[in-house]
Amino acid sequence: MIKTLSLLLFGLGLSAAAVWLPQAQAATPSTPAPVPKGGMVFVANVGLEDVSSLSNALRHAKLAKESGYLKDVVLVIYGRAIVLLDPELKSVPANLREELNAARTAGVRIVACASALEKYGIDPAALASPAEVVPAGIVEVARLVSEGYAVIRY
Repeated sequence: MIKTLSLLLFGLGLSAAAVWLPQAQAATPSTPAPVPKGGMVFVANVGLEDVSSLSNALRHAKLAKESGYLKDVVLVIYGRAIVLLDPELKSVPANLREELNAARTAGVRIVACASALEKYGIDPAALASPAEVVPAGIVEVARLVSEGYAVIRY
């Protein structure tokens, strides 16, 4: 008896799903293309001791820009992360340099902290990847936050 009742309920469930599912699919509009708005700032300030975090910051900034949801995506590099931009430092993994260039090519604005460049003896005119140099990275982050940017820190 219980087996028959279970089969009957299962059959009713399938029938209801067969009637409801096509109607639900027909009523669902196609997903519209994203309309870019707002901004996101990715903050990289860890050193080469955390290559994974640096790689994530670069890749995630690129993906956020490519998503089409944001008008502006900025990667602010300061602190120990500034060595990413040192063209003479051989210990920077090639994949990080490639990811940095891929983010820039995707439209991510790369911003470097002049204070960190000076502290680490990196010539702003000879950066490994073109970057906008600002006097202080954290002040640029504060400026972007005041404009409504979301902050992602690595």
